[in-house]
Amino acid sequence: MSSNMTSRTTIHLDVTPLEALVDVPITIRLSDLPAGQRVTLWARAQDSRGSMWAASASFVAGSNGEIDVAAQLPVAGSYHRADPMGLLWSMQPVGHKSSFFLSREQMSVEIDLIAEIDGAAVAATRLKRRLASEDVVSTPVREQGLVGSFSYPVHATSLPAVVILPGSDGQIPENAAALLASHGFAALALAYFGAEGLPKNLVHIPLEYFEGAFHWLQKQPIVQGNKIGVIGLSRGGELALLLGATFPTIKAVVACSPSGLVQAGIDGNDYSRSAWTYRGKPLQQVVVKFTPLLFFTLMWQSFRARAFSMRAMFYTTLKDRKHLAEATIPVEEIQGPIMLISGDNDQLWPATIFSKLVMKRLMKYHHPYPDQHLRYPGAGHFVSFPYGYPFLPPSVKPAGVAFGGTIEDTAASVADSWPKILAFLQSALAG
Repeated sequence: MSSNMTSRTTIHLDVTPLEALVDVPITIRLSDLPAGQRVTLWARAQDSRGSMWAASASFVAGSNGEIDVAAQLPVAGSYHRADPMGLLWSMQPVGHKSSFFLSREQMSVEIDLIAEIDGAAVAATRLKRRLASEDVVSTPVREQGLVGSFSYPVHATSLPAVVILPGSDGQIPENAAALLASHGFAALALAYFGAEGLPKNLVHIPLEYFEGAFHWLQKQPIVQGNKIGVIGLSRGGELALLLGATFPTIKAVVACSPSGLVQAGIDGNDYSRSAWTYRGKPLQQVVVKFTPLLFFTLMWQSFRARAFSMRAMFYTTLKDRKHLAEATIPVEEIQGPIMLISGDNDQLWPATIFSKLVMKRLMKYHHPYPDQHLRYPGAGHFVSFPYGYPFLPPSVKPAGVAFGGTIEDTAASVADSWPKILAFLQSALAG
């Protein structure tokens, strides 16, 4: 599709497809240009708060008068690789400090693509990126004490199910459930604190709450009750491993930027209580050991990065010899395969080290499933779904807390990990 924006020339901007799921790649081509002509492409969109995001990339037309964004390096702009999706994932806030491009319940986003020559627009088109197929139904869940959102393809009759667990933000990732449902799963996005009828903070969350969610799923006519998996990121990744190790119902676990240790609960500045309980008792957590050196390190890192890195703080939990064994999640008890995903430059906590320890334990106990660890050297905390979405801006800018990773490496990790997550869940639950 193209739009002639000036009378002096006719430039064709061809973008395919114009409307698709957020994880479908697009092609962007410009044609009918003078050879050697420099063109700047802009991507502009509004987030769920109405704030503007933008990215740009400049290209030089070849001898055939064409520009193929997938094959050409930009000569300037927001990204520096030959990438057809670069204009989408490299968008950054314009005049504001938002960290998250999508709200948790947003189901689509419109992105304007504009071609400019010498500052004048010569062609434009609009993309629509959806997080749900047209046949996906999403309904709120407010029964049996559960707070969540349930998504599924309306005409399906028997589907494997996936429970999506948020991290320490506590929000219901409704759009994550809708996207999974668009790929043939029944998906339950589940809150577990900070919502009506639930604990206010991430402290003493009973694992029985999630057991109730699994039972609820098994009663849904559309769900195959023996094909249930869990996926979570950060504290949700820790929880995914913990639930898999506790409840044999779980047949697949995707733990993104996880901890294989039970970490402390979060209640303001109080980290003295466990995040989780089971059968009325708090689970043993590892304890951070604050020392003058650690305090100085944290303050210095925060000053340099203008955001607070907690990585060094969580390193100390690995030296908590008094509680380490009891706080280690017995991942070998999980009754299905495990996929771990981490970024080496995660500044929130050392997710790669945590993941390597999980894999080491799985090997030690001869876990009889095809477990895997996807490791991304330059990526930060948001390496994967459900917080990072393929080809949309990753959350890597400082927002008080440092997430780590470069924009390019984090975006690449999301684009690479997402199809592998889908293939893993299909194999473990639908195969």
